[in-house]
Amino acid sequence: MDGDAWRPDPTSPVGFVESDSEDDLEPSDLEAAEANVVSGPPADVLEADPSTIVAVGDSAVAAAADARPDVPVLPVGDVPGIAAVDPDDVVGALESVFRGDGHLRTNPVLVVETPSGNSERALFDVALVTAEPAQISEYGVSSREESVAQFRADGVVAATPAGSHGYAETIDGPLLSTAVEGVVVVPIAPFVTQTCRWVLPNDGVALSVERDQPPIVLCVDDRTVERISAGERVSITADGTLSTVVVPESADERG
Repeated sequence: MDGDAWRPDPTSPVGFVESDSEDDLEPSDLEAAEANVVSGPPADVLEADPSTIVAVGDSAVAAAADARPDVPVLPVGDVPGIAAVDPDDVVGALESVFRGDGHLRTNPVLVVETPSGNSERALFDVALVTAEPAQISEYGVSSREESVAQFRADGVVAATPAGSHGYAETIDGPLLSTAVEGVVVVPIAPFVTQTCRWVLPNDGVALSVERDQPPIVLCVDDRTVERISAGERVSITADGTLSTVVVPESADERG
């Protein structure tokens, strides 16, 4: 469900998060909406105290979420599981925002604790995968310290409600509503084809590596984080939300 109508502070700049998206959108394109635009990486954009942040593509939206913004994000382009604006409609979308026609929607974010002591934030998904493609290892899944399953596969992915509409859906994971405080856990190319998929509470999930070979890497959203050794695990739990703006120009990707 969307929140109340929201209108930004008209005196504050609009942030533009740089990305590697193929969408041909530049910060200068937003000036047609009479916006004072500040662009750059999320940390630099947030230093300018923007009223909202325009993020193009899922990588930019994930990067914005990782920076813990206290202002909402207007997603643009192809963003699985999150209502986003077509790049050609971004000026009209900003004008809708300035008129107060935008509504806020909350999207759950996960925090991932690694064996090396690092903390990573995930808007879409967390995966353990073999460093080389088409290699099988063995993985474990637990929830609140209780074992759920152990299986052989190329990898395993845990997805948020937004992420359940992305890679997890392509490997037959169920779609998850934001009304459910959970994650979807799906084996990647399991050795036994009838391996289950699970919806688990979004606190106290752990993914573990159970075999020495081949090498396994942890991926958080589109970032490769570190190698995970046999006997090690990553812990996953809910860590707040990312607010996004939904306007009449938005296409809802929640299914």
